[in-house]
Amino acid sequence: MTDALLDARLRLAAACRRLHARGLLAGAEGNLSCRLPNGDLLVTASGVDKGTIDHTHVLRVHADGSLCHEERGDALPGDPEARDTSRRPSSELGMHLACYAARADVQAIVHAHPPAATGFAVAGIPIPADVLPELPVVVGPIALVPYGRPGTSALADAMRPFLAAHDVFLLANHGVTTVGKSIKDALLRMESVEQSARILAVARLLGGAHSLPPSEAVVLASLHPRYEDAIRAKMT
Repeated sequence: MTDALLDARLRLAAACRRLHARGLLAGAEGNLSCRLPNGDLLVTASGVDKGTIDHTHVLRVHADGSLCHEERGDALPGDPEARDTSRRPSSELGMHLACYAARADVQAIVHAHPPAATGFAVAGIPIPADVLPELPVVVGPIALVPYGRPGTSALADAMRPFLAAHDVFLLANHGVTTVGKSIKDALLRMESVEQSARILAVARLLGGAHSLPPSEAVVLASLHPRYEDAIRAKMT
């Protein structure tokens, strides 16, 4: 295993533990992945406690979702010793594959169940991007995706219409998925949307959330890295 590959596995496992420590997922729920320079992916294994996950629970797969040879147990001469092949990639690998196929700029994906943001998804209530300055700049427009059964192709199919113009997806009756140019980018986006959802929920309890002035919302939205991509997607 190269140093770069090991480092990527370590960072992905550390991101899982961070999400677990902050209460954004519990037990074995949630799944993370990142894209490697050669097009392969690293993805968390299915059924692993994200509070104790380590790099040995991060598996390498090809872009079509098939396990790389060292994960299957038929390592080539000179390759590292194969890990326990009883583990399999996350059952939601199909969602990750769809995101990577649609977006060449996406290098990492985080799927979690942050309580407040998932609450909005379960209630079918969108999170507006014009109530806090951080939302349009860091998060961008947030998609409210119709229900697709987890672990099936229906989830990826439900997300596809939203992939071009969004980096954050509220999945109805399920959870939240964020994408980014790095593991850190996708992770911080997840934390930002959860924090914003908590603030918005409290504001509504106190009488309602006030939107930013329209002119200010436009300026802030233009600072998002993918602003022009989002505008083009809306026009097509």
